[in-house]
Amino acid sequence: MKRMIRGLAPVLAAAAAGTALLAGAPAAQATALDVKSATWGQLHVGDCQQDNGTIVIRSDGTGDWSATTLTYQTHSGDVWHSGFDFKTTAGTKLFSAGTFDSPRMDDGNPPPHYFWSKHFTYDAALFSAVNIFKTIQHSSC
Repeated sequence: MKRMIRGLAPVLAAAAAGTALLAGAPAAQATALDVKSATWGQLHVGDCQQDNGTIVIRSDGTGDWSATTLTYQTHSGDVWHSGFDFKTTAGTKLFSAGTFDSPRMDDGNPPPHYFWSKHFTYDAALFSAVNIFKTIQHSSC
């Protein structure tokens, strides 16, 4: 009997260690996130311009907005404001994000370009229902 316990002890110890390693394996592996994105080319509001505004949402409930903006005429500094409505394919509003504000912009010859981005969160349970191409951007400057 002693011989059998001695033989099992290393096997049981190895099995316990293997179980611990297996249990830790999923935490060590990164899960792939699904991503949806949309880009607006060039938009104009008043004296301001937005180039390549891009909204990205991820299946983990995080998102990012980025754009390059500029102003053609100001002496007091313009700010580009963007907000977004995310909708289903049928056009039902799911949630909103923003208002996101650019840095204060000044004109010049040529006008300086201001790249900026904002991070946001939303309810991840809504990700699969979002039709990213139905997203509405509301902008002012």
